[in-house]
Amino acid sequence: MDVVISHIQADFDAFASMVAAKLIYPEALLSFPGAQEKNLRDYLAGAPAEITRGIVRQKDIDLDAITRLVVVDTRQSSRIGEFAKIVGREGVEVIVYDHHPCSVEDIPAAEAHCEELGSNVAIMVGVLRERGIAPSPALATVMAMGVYEDTGSLLFPSTTSADALALAQLISWGADLRQVSAAISRELDASQVDVLDQLIKNSRVLHISGIDVLFTRSESPGYVEDFAMLVHKLRPMFNADAMFALGLMGERIYLVARSTLPQVNAAEVARAFGGGGHPTAAAASIREATIDAAEARLVTVVKRETKPRITARDIMTFPVISLGMDASLSEASEVLNRYHINAAVVLAEDGWPAGLVTRQIVSRAEGHGLGGATVKDYMIRDLKLVEPGAPVWEIRTLVIDGNQRLLPVVEEGRVMGVITRTDLMMVMHEKMAKTEGAELKPAQTKNLTGLRGARLPREICGLLRQAGELASSMGFNIYLVGGIVRDMILRISNLDVDVVVEGDGIAFARNFCQAVGARYASHEKYKTAVVTLGDGTHIDVATARLEYYKTPGDYPVVEQSTLKLDLYRRDFTINTMAVCLNPQRFGELIDFFGAQRDIREKRIRVLHALSFVEDPSRILRAVRFEQRYGFTLGKQTITLVHAAVKSGLLGSVSGGRISREIRQMLGEDDPAKGLERLAGLGVLTAIHPDFQFLPAMKDCFARVRETLLWFTMLFTHEEYRPWLVYLLGLVDQMKTKKIVDICRRLGITDEEIRALLDSQAKVQEILKGFAAARTLKPSGVVKLLEGASLEVVLFAMSKTRSSAVKELISSYITAWRSYRPPVSGKDLLAAGFARGRYLGGTLRLIRDKGLDGELKDHREAMEFARARLQEAQTPKQGVDE
Repeated sequence: MDVVISHIQADFDAFASMVAAKLIYPEALLSFPGAQEKNLRDYLAGAPAEITRGIVRQKDIDLDAITRLVVVDTRQSSRIGEFAKIVGREGVEVIVYDHHPCSVEDIPAAEAHCEELGSNVAIMVGVLRERGIAPSPALATVMAMGVYEDTGSLLFPSTTSADALALAQLISWGADLRQVSAAISRELDASQVDVLDQLIKNSRVLHISGIDVLFTRSESPGYVEDFAMLVHKLRPMFNADAMFALGLMGERIYLVARSTLPQVNAAEVARAFGGGGHPTAAAASIREATIDAAEARLVTVVKRETKPRITARDIMTFPVISLGMDASLSEASEVLNRYHINAAVVLAEDGWPAGLVTRQIVSRAEGHGLGGATVKDYMIRDLKLVEPGAPVWEIRTLVIDGNQRLLPVVEEGRVMGVITRTDLMMVMHEKMAKTEGAELKPAQTKNLTGLRGARLPREICGLLRQAGELASSMGFNIYLVGGIVRDMILRISNLDVDVVVEGDGIAFARNFCQAVGARYASHEKYKTAVVTLGDGTHIDVATARLEYYKTPGDYPVVEQSTLKLDLYRRDFTINTMAVCLNPQRFGELIDFFGAQRDIREKRIRVLHALSFVEDPSRILRAVRFEQRYGFTLGKQTITLVHAAVKSGLLGSVSGGRISREIRQMLGEDDPAKGLERLAGLGVLTAIHPDFQFLPAMKDCFARVRETLLWFTMLFTHEEYRPWLVYLLGLVDQMKTKKIVDICRRLGITDEEIRALLDSQAKVQEILKGFAAARTLKPSGVVKLLEGASLEVVLFAMSKTRSSAVKELISSYITAWRSYRPPVSGKDLLAAGFARGRYLGGTLRLIRDKGLDGELKDHREAMEFARARLQEAQTPKQGVDE
């Protein structure tokens, strides 16, 4: 006998899963091991026979006759009543379908379908779909009731995408949502109203490890149905991260636990009372205790099980910028300015923090001529410390109440990091924003898992997950950063994968290559590596670092740092987002600097006022991004551009850096917009006085763009350099001397300049050749264009005003340049002469080889052969074409 069961106090999810199981095991009986919730009982009382068919009371089933036991929506032996007696018995096959986390009470099963989802029906729907079983609309409606009830109409934190997809599948099978709504909607009776009133009045919120936890209780003379539903009604009334409710009903106490944060595991709390469930929703039944004792114990257990939401480790800055005891105040001033900080830790010889030195102390001391004095003479010695696990409330007490500007975080005798007032302010502001219902947060986070999957190939996603797991095992944090994150937000495809490691990026790259069978090349100076996979895909790995510039426009000095400082060194806010790849936070988007807001408002904004002073080449990049995405430069940013141009800072930038930016600009879809914008800002002439973008150049660029778009639509997948085609247009009307002067300022080598001048001359030669010839046969076009690079041919096509010449060049690109006759004319002639014959003999040889049918379709081959014959001055008598 096959029997399908669920848990005691069965709900809609349990019964709906039983109904789905009967479709998989048609001969099975359905049996409840205990009572059902009132709402389900009321529904079953009026349900049609199709729904209730096969339901048998437990006492009417011979347990010894059961050979297969199918258990749904639970796997705990304590929740299946009398049926637990046959679990493990020889001859009884146990099959489990459960969406709850595993526990020590799990029954042994021959076959288990277990996945932590919001509803058990979601698992059953997946199995039905795999087996090609489609339920009737009536059964699909019952299953939809299970999904809606157990996920709170898809609003509970435990709800997953699988639940939503299962519901969509049920609707496609004919589920009637009007019946669903009527079945799960519940009007409160008098006893339920009384319990809800008690729960509201007895509610109190405790702040535990930075998390708001609500505790409440109620007392009733007898059992009250749907206690969990009543507790859920408290959610919109209180702004709590977790809720724990005790209900005394007769002689038994019921615990309902709900949590929205991973730091508070509802299942672990319930397990301490003999219950269980999900991390976000759990329950327990408590015997032999007063409600006062149960409440006191509940608070103790919650405090023990709750992990701090934010600890010192989460908000500290590292590595620590420090000074030795004997450093001078002038040296301290240099360090504070270099790293843009207002205070630094002073370390004793053993590495233990001995004090703090602040910008105010240094500034006033230097004002008194004490720059040569040592920091140990003037540092702040009254210093408080915290450990990495310290909660926010402890940090707040020391920084605000203790008026300590910088708080060192220490572990095992060394300084792990420091917490500034700004760090604390950001955390406190986030909490205040949440309380007030505001949307703005200092470090805006959301999960990009779904969006990521839609924008990156499955193979890359798998590699990123693997990278996160490896980094975690090495004790590192790893993040996807840069343009790929920006373009994910903009929903633009981008496969340039850049990751930042908080730790040793090169060591990570080495281990990652060993794990995936790739190779890598490292750059020790900049603490970076490039991983090359077997298919040629590159992943750029960088150690989280900070940079400072000794002089404007110079290459930066690099030091190891944190993610936040690493992002702060970047050019614009839209490029400062990161996605965490560590397993516990995989897909979490991190935005410290308001990048999402700038993207929404379509604005390019620098991170600080000295951005263009440190690297003036960022001006060209700002314009490139502005034109690419249709954004505008922010007010402060454009003011800083004008200041940098006016100050002549672009003159200090090396030609190589300018050249890279110009080439990237010319590689854009419509570079004319960018160059016109740069010209309007005075950037081009600031680079070189003769560097201009004139109206004639704009017209030339428009024709080049039209030609390149045409070539792109051919889908030849042929690699070429679009920037070079545009560069030919840029210098087309310039004299040789001006070209050389500008190119040298751009850092272009003499060899590249000669190649550019040769290309320019080749374009002129091609166009003159077309102009000189009245008519040109295909062979003449091939002869004229042979040997020219594709970039030269494309520019010649864009430059000519003759539609006939454009058509000939088009034919050359699409057909003639790649044409190869089956047998070359030279080979045919050689074979013919070898037989002592002329062209007639050659053609007979073609027929002998069976090539004549092929050659009839290639008149160009015949024309080629005749031309070579004429060149050899061979008699043409008897030639039969």
